[in-house]
Amino acid sequence: LDIYPAAVLAEKQTKRPVPSAEWRELMHKLSEKSCAAYRKIVRGDERFVPYFRSATPELELSELKIGSRPAKRKASGGVESLRAIPWNFAWTQTRLNLPTWLGVGQAVNEMLDSEDAEAFRNMYNEWGSFRTTIDLVEMVLAKSEPVIAKHYDDLLVTDDLAKELGLEIRQIHHDTEQAVLRLANHTELGEDNALLCRVLKVRNPYVDCLNVLQAETLKRLRAVPEGEGDSERKKVLNDALLTTITGIANGMGNTG
Repeated sequence: LDIYPAAVLAEKQTKRPVPSAEWRELMHKLSEKSCAAYRKIVRGDERFVPYFRSATPELELSELKIGSRPAKRKASGGVESLRAIPWNFAWTQTRLNLPTWLGVGQAVNEMLDSEDAEAFRNMYNEWGSFRTTIDLVEMVLAKSEPVIAKHYDDLLVTDDLAKELGLEIRQIHHDTEQAVLRLANHTELGEDNALLCRVLKVRNPYVDCLNVLQAETLKRLRAVPEGEGDSERKKVLNDALLTTITGIANGMGNTG
């Protein structure tokens, strides 16, 4: 209870710089570049939807009836039919957290390589709101584990084109890490957040095990013949899947 009042009082007494016209223009450029890079993968790549549905538990989430509303606005449809929480939740489960960082790295690199580089760095150093946004992306990148996501791909993705996309996305993740480190002048993710680093070292070995169990459970669930929809075997596997989902969500500290 004391954290919230303290934060409100501290903010009330802190003077924040008013975003200048130059900063607003830089943010507009950053937004356009980031959005274009994001849509190129999510909307523009025909491999994406098959990859998303095979590499994450998205399809199984709707069957488990988690939450108060259906995972999709309509039964059929692609990514656009998903609600925001299941969309993020599915990527959080595989530890890739794709919606949080996709597009950021390319946009940041393009800005740092442009004539606006100096102004862009000044904006990061002087505008707390923008710096906090980048710091949050850095935090999510630190929580992400592309090696775990690769394990899901190896076990669940059978289409060669979808596998190629998974490899490309993990490379984009690496490039995004480097871009954020470059902007923040850090040598490793979360280096100024000792608490996060300590929590990750303690937590990761336990959550890693749950991810391995979840990937194997998904593989077995998808191998159950359609005629055994109400079988005891499938009920046991669904219970196991739900247990891993709960454990991973608690371990990650954010559900989506």
